[in-house]
Amino acid sequence: MTLIKPHDRISLAQRIGHTNVFVVVDEFYDLIQHHPTLAQPFGSVENWADHKKRIAEFWWTALGGTPTESYKYNPIAKHLAAGFNHTLLQDWKALFKQVLDKHITADLALQWFDRVELIGSNLERMNDQLLKENAK
Repeated sequence: MTLIKPHDRISLAQRIGHTNVFVVVDEFYDLIQHHPTLAQPFGSVENWADHKKRIAEFWWTALGGTPTESYKYNPIAKHLAAGFNHTLLQDWKALFKQVLDKHITADLALQWFDRVELIGSNLERMNDQLLKENAK
């Protein structure tokens, strides 16, 4: 058995590559803007170039990359305000998987999509919790 020291580990972000993370995010949000169910909730995005840059940086960091920018994220509030729900999240994930499969190897796409599933589940759970609290 070979032990890999923490400083020798290669993150998922590094295996995917910074450029590929940006390519996936760029194409995904280009498709979002014309998607039959997702274009409307994302209609509040005013600056797509900035949005893509921020989200690519988010994914780079979430996949284990060293941050190259410093952003504050509040995805729960933004998605709640946009009316995101379970059906939209399923559409979002399906489109994201399609773009992943197009641009990176199946193994890396599956690993990235595992993160998508985890973050999506947390987002949906928090969104549902906020909706319940606001209904009181």
